[in-house]
Amino acid sequence: MKSKLSLICILLGIFMLVTACEGSKPPENNVNELEADNTVQPVSDYVLETVAVKDDSGVYYDFADVESYPVSVRYGGTELNQGYKSLTLEAQRVLYKEMEENVFYIAQESEDGLYDVLDLKIWGVELSEAELRQVIVAFSLDKPHIFWLDNKFGYSNTTGNTVMQLYSFLSAEEIESCSAQLNEKIRELHLGLLSDMTEYSREIYIHDWLIGNCNYAEDVVKISDDFLSFTSFGALVNQKAVCEGYTRAMQMMLSTVGIESYPVIGNGNDGLHMWNCVKIDNEWYYVDATWNDTEKGSGYDYFNITTEQLIYDHTIMPVYSQLTEDQVCGLDDGVADSFNIIVPVCSATTQNYFVKNSLIVSDLGDIAKENIKTGLRVAQGSLSETVTISISQDLDYEDTLDELFYSGDYIFFECLDAVNEELEENFIDRNNVSISKKPNLKVVTVILQYTDEV
Repeated sequence: MKSKLSLICILLGIFMLVTACEGSKPPENNVNELEADNTVQPVSDYVLETVAVKDDSGVYYDFADVESYPVSVRYGGTELNQGYKSLTLEAQRVLYKEMEENVFYIAQESEDGLYDVLDLKIWGVELSEAELRQVIVAFSLDKPHIFWLDNKFGYSNTTGNTVMQLYSFLSAEEIESCSAQLNEKIRELHLGLLSDMTEYSREIYIHDWLIGNCNYAEDVVKISDDFLSFTSFGALVNQKAVCEGYTRAMQMMLSTVGIESYPVIGNGNDGLHMWNCVKIDNEWYYVDATWNDTEKGSGYDYFNITTEQLIYDHTIMPVYSQLTEDQVCGLDDGVADSFNIIVPVCSATTQNYFVKNSLIVSDLGDIAKENIKTGLRVAQGSLSETVTISISQDLDYEDTLDELFYSGDYIFFECLDAVNEELEENFIDRNNVSISKKPNLKVVTVILQYTDEV
């Protein structure tokens, strides 16, 4: 789901009364508020669906000989195994390991547009449907580079054994070709890595690279529209994806530069949605690259945010252990509940984008004023359109905005006027100041314009 910023300007008339006896009144301190409107689509109807196991006698399989995806020479890769670790039964772990091998054995002939994957068989154990679903989701969580599997699976567990059937959208030959293209995109990404980059620097580089090279698939709602838009391949090679594709591409790329990340599923603006949890300097954060993909490029409202900030407009689905078997399998209403494998509590703020890159207002005194003036000078020097102010957790957000823009000393305008007095050209237009409020982040973005006259 792509988050768009719809700018609704509430333009307030500004005028000056000039009289011979009174002279010129000071300009009024008016600010335009820009309201954000998130419009979203459902991520997909990508829910695991059970079908009958077919007789595989007479089926011939080809092996997809796929090269392991490349990792950075400078930073190395990181192992993605939280899904595997979440499996509590030994039989589930055995099945997971079987999947790692069998997903590359693809039937030579397709039926109804799908290719059988070589059957997975566990002898002497009958795994339930819920336990099988947990294995499939855990495997998907750890394997963003496995992009060819359908959401259908079949199983049989009535003979003291368990047999599971998976299906591929692609032939073995197509998997080899597409995987080679995907690996080439990863190598292209690595060309932009610099030496001695921090984890944060690598993360934001990958985030911006993805947003700069992928467009949201506005025309895709369900998997039958374009299954690749739900995959890392769709995001990186086809440069077109829905949120699941953004998330899996982000996970894959981060893993190649030594950063651990996993998909998290939930709801956003009443639609099914997916984003990442990312481990930076041993602390977990949430990143929603899809909603950060704005019409103007990379945004950062959802870059390394906390759980508290996330749930302002996201809802996190429960983990597997919190659901009943009937909920996991959809036995009550015919609709299987989506679930997560890993949902970390994210409370750190050190690596939040705005904490690292905005003006900090921790009081309303001289220090805050100097910070604002410094930020305005920097913005004016490059004719930047925005200045971002981060309000300290100790201050009330709305009260602070009131003091800055709407009443009292009008602190922001006082600082703006002081900076303009230092300038000879490209003055900051005090009559065209707009703000975009982000109360969940305790951040306000100030949109500036410039003028030849004060």
